Formats: sequence, structure tokens, C-alpha cells
Amino acid sequence: MIGAAVGAVLLCLIQVYQVHSYVAAVVEFSPTGVDGPVVPPLTVANNLYRYEEFVQEAKKSFADIIVFPEYGLTTTFPSNNRTMALEFGQVVPQKSDNGNPCEDDNQSIEYETVRRLSCMARDNRIYLVANLIERDDKQGAGTMLYNTNVAFDSSGIVVSRYRKYNLFGEFALNTTTESDISIFEAFGARFGMVTCFDLMFQHPAVTLVRKYGITDLIFPTAWIHELPFLTGPQAQASFAYGNHVNILASEYNVPEEGHSGSAIILGRNPNGEYIATITQEITSMLLVATVPTDTNGPSNNKQENGIIKGQGKSKGLRMNKNLLFTEDKLEDYTAVPLPKNSLDSSIEACNNNFCCLLTFSINKMDIFNFHYQLMVFDGVRTHMEGRYETEMQVCALVACSDDTKAGCSKPPSDSSYSSVTEFNKISIQATFKSNVTLPNTLNSQTLLPFQLSDYNFNVNQQNFFTVIERAEPIINIHTFGIYSHDYLL
Repeated sequence: MIGAAVGAVLLCLIQVYQVHSYVAAVVEFSPTGVDGPVVPPLTVANNLYRYEEFVQEAKKSFADIIVFPEYGLTTTFPSNNRTMALEFGQVVPQKSDNGNPCEDDNQSIEYETVRRLSCMARDNRIYLVANLIERDDKQGAGTMLYNTNVAFDSSGIVVSRYRKYNLFGEFALNTTTESDISIFEAFGARFGMVTCFDLMFQHPAVTLVRKYGITDLIFPTAWIHELPFLTGPQAQASFAYGNHVNILASEYNVPEEGHSGSAIILGRNPNGEYIATITQEITSMLLVATVPTDTNGPSNNKQENGIIKGQGKSKGLRMNKNLLFTEDKLEDYTAVPLPKNSLDSSIEACNNNFCCLLTFSINKMDIFNFHYQLMVFDGVRTHMEGRYETEMQVCALVACSDDTKAGCSKPPSDSSYSSVTEFNKISIQATFKSNVTLPNTLNSQTLLPFQLSDYNFNVNQQNFFTVIERAEPIINIHTFGIYSHDYLL
């Protein structure tokens, strides 16, 4: 009788745990084929074999879901080569088909990748999200090719499909006329899917959070780092913390092309820390962490509790010449250098009638190598040589290589004084046009964002007055500020 009672209590505890958290795995992956040549059947087969190793490893770590990166099966080469993309194209069933690809009799080569992924999910009893090139032969419209995320449940059934809406170049591929809204529920969480460049736009990323109430964002990506505001984990954490959503980010790894930076970020739980990596050499690794679904509950998602396992060697988080950073064009920003003769000061700067205030106190500084600037912007940012535009407002402190604007987009290694500059306190505040205001931070030593617990971030939802501040000593500030997209939700 006692044994039965104990068993019932244990079952209850297990059920409570399952309701309030799940275990996530994301893969930082350098595909076979990144050095060429790319042979579609062989390249995919080799990468599927390596995917299976990661799935099995994730299951050993009790993962409930695993996410693979954008172009992880194919490399990025076919994104701008239509002939090659056609060879990679796969037929993807819709969620409404209710079929299990692993148990389907379809043996065509256009279905093989989907079938293999379905079997991985089923055989390991794990949710699995993978990115591939989807082929859709529309009657009268010819063949359409999409950059597509496919989510399988633990029985191998397709539970969601997302076709990337905001392509970053990718001239060989097509887009839908309207953005997909791709949602599924599991483990007490409501998941949405977007891909890479989508994170910069209202549709579908912000719409999924603000309109459809997703709690967790699945984010396969081949992000290219850009300084000083848009390195990979920096942008991921900014979105997660500003929108109160968890992010499972799986990154394509080719550091010399600017690709690296996977993360599991708890944007919904103020007690949790993110787990992330950014590497300087080609490598593949698995990141595993517990993700609470209760926004107010305790979290053990500390950096030291996360699991990072690799298929290759990684030398950690420091930057060297092997990690490419692209540079934001800052000529239209207002830039005000911090004074070198004052340890306590307030500075106001304006750009197109948008003004922000920086208040700071410095404990120590290298007066001969000190080039911090307050950067302010209110206007239109173009991407891909004008193909895309985003309206934005930015107010941030940036460690620059010199007192020019261009110096503020240089690598942190060019502003090493940040490691010996100790701010006793720092506050940045402004009133924005939009309620989509995001904290934006970067640690100059780790090349990762500061943890949410390292600062306070508050937004007045009535007038969009926003403050980011730190009231205790801090060093290694490369970027510290507020980044806002100018659309009202």
C-alpha cells in the first residue's frame, strides 16, 4: 500500500515536472560539403548520417526536442544556384495530411530526406526540426522551391511546416505571397517557427509572439555577424528578452564566412540564463538545456548546468582572425564621444528629432585608449543593397576603435580598452515610436550578450519610454543600449 502511494506521488511529481519544463537541444553544425564539391545525394546522405549521431546523443541527455540549422543538410551553395537547388528539392507533406513519412511507401528520391528525418524522430522518440529545400510542383505555375523548416513529433508525424518569408538573397528560391504562421504545441509550450533573416521583420516573427501568443521560437539560422548590434546570439537574446519568448537557435557553422552562434535563451523567465556558443573555427556541437514553461518558476538553466558536446574541436568563445564580422554602415547615425576628462556625466544626443540620454559613472579607464561613443539613429536601414528596408530607432553606447563613426563597427579586438574600463553605473533612456523595443548588449570578451540578470530593462507600454540600466560595476561593455523596430503592435 505504501509502495503504491509512493509510486503515485512520484508519478505526480514527474507529471508536474513535464508540465513546467522540457529539455531542448540545438545543434551548431558545419555541414559536409562546405569546402566543396557539393554532390546533392551524397552531401545530404552524409549530413543525415551526422544528424542521426546528434539525435542519439541528444536523447542520451534526455532531450525532448532537437533543432538543426538552416542549410545544414545542403550547405548554402544551392540558395543561389537554381539547378543545384532543384536537385536538393524535397516534397514535404502538410500537417493536414496526417501521414507518417517514416511509414510511407513512397521511395522516391524527392521524399527520401523527409522520410529519414521522420524515422529519426520516431526511432528516438524525440521532436525534431530540420531545414531543407522544399520542392512544390504547382500545376500551371511550374516548380517552386522554398527554404523550409519541417517539425516532426516524437512519432515521426509532420506537425508543422514553415517556408521562409524574408530571404537574404537566396535568389534561387521562392517565397510565399504571405508569411506562413507555423505553430505547434508540446510539453506545455506553444512553438512558432521562423528562419534567420525573418528575425528582423514584423512578419512573421513578431506577429507570432504578439498576435498568436507563442512562448517558444524555433530558429534555424545561417546568420552572418554584423557589428555593433547584430551578431548572432546578440540579436537572438535581444529578440528573446524584448518579446518575452524563449528561443532555440541552431546556427550553421562556417566562421570564416561569419556563421557561428547557437543558443538556448530563456526570454520568458527572469531567473534563467542563456546557454550559447560562438566559435572561431569550423566545428559541430550539441547544446542541451532545460527550458521552463512556467514564466515565474525557478530555473536551473545556468551556464554551468548546460551541456555542450561536439563532433569536432572548439577553442571556446574568444575571437580571432578566423571569425568574420561584417560592419554596419553608421554614417547616418549621430555619434557623441564620451568625455575623457570626466568620470561622471550625462550626455544627450539626437537624430531626426529622436533623442536619448546616457548617464554614467566610471571607476577606472585607460585615458589614452578610450573611444566610447553614444550612437543614435532614427531612420530607414537597408539590407542586401536596398532590396529590403527596415525602419528603426537605436540608442546605444558602443566601444569604438577611434573617434570616428566607422570605428564603431570594428571588431572588439580593436577596442581592447573596454576590458579595463569599469563603469560603476550606466543608464540609457529614450521615448520610442514603437512598443517593439529590445535590449541590445555585447560583451567584448565573450562576444556574447550580457545575461538578462546583468541589467534592468523596462518599457512603459503607454508612451514607450524605455530604460536599460546597470547600477553595479561592470567591465567588457562593447555594446549596451536599445534597438527598436518602428512598427506599432
